[in-house]
Parts: sequence; structure tokens; C-alpha cells
Amino acid sequence: MSRVTKLAAITAVSAAAVALTATPAWADNWTNGPFTATANSSSLVVKVGGTTVATCSGSTLTGNMTDTGAFSVTGATATGCGVTVTPTGFPWSGSFTSGTTQINGFKMSALGCTYTGNLSGSYTEPAPPAIVTFTDQPVTGSGLFCVSNVTVSVTYVFTQP
Repeated sequence: MSRVTKLAAITAVSAAAVALTATPAWADNWTNGPFTATANSSSLVVKVGGTTVATCSGSTLTGNMTDTGAFSVTGATATGCGVTVTPTGFPWSGSFTSGTTQINGFKMSALGCTYTGNLSGSYTEPAPPAIVTFTDQPVTGSGLFCVSNVTVSVTYVFTQP
């Protein structure tokens, strides 16, 4: 084996070892503990068939974050919606992975209907504050006289104390 080939092989093995032992970028930015996500100025928008039927002036999520990007939503609010909107079914699980944020088990009740779904959005930064945008995410309604083709859009800013 030539000296150049040996040097290239050593460099490749060293790079692989560093890649395998490096701490994920997420862990450098977040800590295990509480988080708060506050809706920005776009707030929480509910559409039926593409037509906006409700815009809430405020929304928050609270819960616990891990340094790996997994989180649990243990509380939520939706205010200024024109009707009473009640988040339920906690905890909701979530994760930040490769530019995508997922919230599973999303559940809110309004006007005698309960809307559930899994929200998938994108984030701008793996470090706090992380801006997460969910756009036209479908939710399914259950209850008497619930409408179908409902979507939820919201942008949250995730922070830690």
C-alpha cells in the first residue's frame, strides 16, 4: 500500500470514528427539561375546504423536551377563537428530526366536535428559539354534525427557560 493510500485510509477511518462518536447537533442546543411554544403573529388558523372559519389570536404549548429532539406536550391553550376551543388528550408526543417537526395525538374540541390528527411541519433552526410552521395539516372531526376537510395552520416559537 502506498503512503498516499495509507494516509487516505487513516483519514477515512478517523472521520468515520468522529462521525460515530459526535454528539448530535440537537443535543448541543437543547436540554432535558421544560419548553414553551408560543404561536407567533399568524396564530392558529382553522380552515374548512380551504376557507378560513376560525382564527385564534393566541395559542401555546407546554411540556418537556429531551436533548435528542423528542418532546411531550402536556398542556396547550387556544384563545381568542370566537368559540371555546379546548385542547385535550394529553400528552401529545413530538419530535424534531432532520428539519421536520412532528406532533402526534393532536386533539382539540370545539362546538361539540373533537378534532384529532398528527401534525407535520418544518423548523428553521435546531436551536432555541426554534420556529416551527405547520401549514394546512388535516385533522379529523368526530361528533354530531362535525364538518370534514378541516385543516390547521400555526407557527410556534419553541423556547426553553
